[in-house]
Amino acid sequence: MSAQGKNNGLFSFFEGLDESSRTLMVIIPHEDDEINLAGTVIYHARHLGIRVICVFTTNGDWKYRGLVRMKEAIQALSLLGVPEKDIVFLGYPDGGVHGERNVFVSGRKEALAGRDGRRETYGMDTHADFAMQYRGKHQAYTWNGLVQDIKDVILRDKPAMILATDFDSHPDHRLCYLGFLHAMNSILHTCHDYRPVVLMGFCYSTGFEGRKDFYGPHLLSSVINTDQLWNKAYETDNPVYEWDQRIRFPVEEACRSWLKQNIIYKALCCHMSQKASTRAIRLINGDQVFWLRRTDNRIYEGKVSVSSGNGDYLHDFMMMNTEHITDKHPAMENYLWIPDAEDREKWCRCDFDTPQDIEAVAFYGNMDDENQVLKGRLTFSTGYSCMTGPFRKQGQETLITVPRQSGVTWVKFEILESKGQGAGISEWEILENTRLPLSIIQICINNHFAYDWAIWPGEKPEISAYTYGVQGQVKWYSDGQPATEESINKQLQHLEKRLVIRVESEDNPGLWSEAVFVPADRSFRIRHHMRMMRDKAGVWWRRQMDKRPHHQLKKIKSEKEYDKKFLPRG
Repeated sequence: MSAQGKNNGLFSFFEGLDESSRTLMVIIPHEDDEINLAGTVIYHARHLGIRVICVFTTNGDWKYRGLVRMKEAIQALSLLGVPEKDIVFLGYPDGGVHGERNVFVSGRKEALAGRDGRRETYGMDTHADFAMQYRGKHQAYTWNGLVQDIKDVILRDKPAMILATDFDSHPDHRLCYLGFLHAMNSILHTCHDYRPVVLMGFCYSTGFEGRKDFYGPHLLSSVINTDQLWNKAYETDNPVYEWDQRIRFPVEEACRSWLKQNIIYKALCCHMSQKASTRAIRLINGDQVFWLRRTDNRIYEGKVSVSSGNGDYLHDFMMMNTEHITDKHPAMENYLWIPDAEDREKWCRCDFDTPQDIEAVAFYGNMDDENQVLKGRLTFSTGYSCMTGPFRKQGQETLITVPRQSGVTWVKFEILESKGQGAGISEWEILENTRLPLSIIQICINNHFAYDWAIWPGEKPEISAYTYGVQGQVKWYSDGQPATEESINKQLQHLEKRLVIRVESEDNPGLWSEAVFVPADRSFRIRHHMRMMRDKAGVWWRRQMDKRPHHQLKKIKSEKEYDKKFLPRG
């Protein structure tokens, strides 16, 4: 698993920002989820000199003391290049897999009691929780307190990009998801000069509970482990997201080598209490995936009115919502603008004090199949109007691009025909343009990211280019000579020697990807097998060596005791 392939498109978003804005924030529920959600992205960002702030909403203190989980996170993130000063512990309790100590479940009316009867946030003697650092006092274990803390930590640092946890199956992950959305909703309505890039991802179905596919002929790209989905009818744990619309981040060489040398594996080993290293074969892949949530929605600059119903749901940054985060199959509720049944007009409108330029409008509708907007009319103050067809099912994006409308003072949408009594809109986006904030290009083989790729006997490789946010066409090169996809595929079908393939953006040659291809002859296959067996043996031995110290972790009662037994000396 040597890695000679190169890519220079990752994090091009940060290139145009001044030094003070080059900050990435990762918001996760538990200590180890930083790796499950974004381990390779964190490492790459730090390698590029981008500041990374990791925010943990809970202390993970269900089976182990919070100090153990926090110490492990500090060690793991140190390996990934994140200094302790950029690690934030909000200090809420681990709610457990059934939500017994979850502040969304039990902390909305009064502060709940956590481990040892504690009712307020905490950190360590050497690393205070966020509320104590920020306000000089702990925050009560309440839902409102959590939302406020998430909002405050975002506004304190104002990261240019945020990676946040989506609707995983664990109640604490759902707590993190809902808390972040509520915080962002408040920020977007009140802080009009701050619009971070927001990317959402999963810790479980593409990470902790991913498929065991590390050991094989090739390092494969992430796939959804459909066995872990809470609803098998959906592509992901958030039905609004389409798999084909995911953002795929390439990974660095240090994150895709054999496990014993792999920086992600080494970071996972730091989370000994969770036996996280055993998950390496599930979560180490050739890419890490996210979905974009648009924060440049002009609706936040306007005033929304409706003919009837609750218009707040149109612009609350929530495409789905539930009150039952502990249910295996939670019912979705309180997320749709639904006009009253007797309403004969059924319209929503957004007025702007400052005229806007608009090129697209997006609607997100019902997640269920029984209710659906079938026909509507979109009208602009400029006089332009157009009809819309059925909204897409499962609440997925219905995007309407229009000729650029300049100086727009209001936009109106009318529901003309619908199915079911509960047809409505979960989110309404009014966009100045459809340009994407990131630019990524990467060579693929059979849709897997290819860095270096050995072609084994009997394989039928098909090359392609993954592009995200890339304008125009791409150009191909084979060993430095101009080529086409078709000609390269013919070369790969009969590959006899090393071949370097390059693809670059036609409009921006500075955006490119290279991959190295070799034939997997008999000697290569033998070497590959021997390296794989040595790696498996080394991983097995590490697991045996960790057994005794793992059993000692539950006995740890103080930072000093942890440091003495588990921190490296010298």
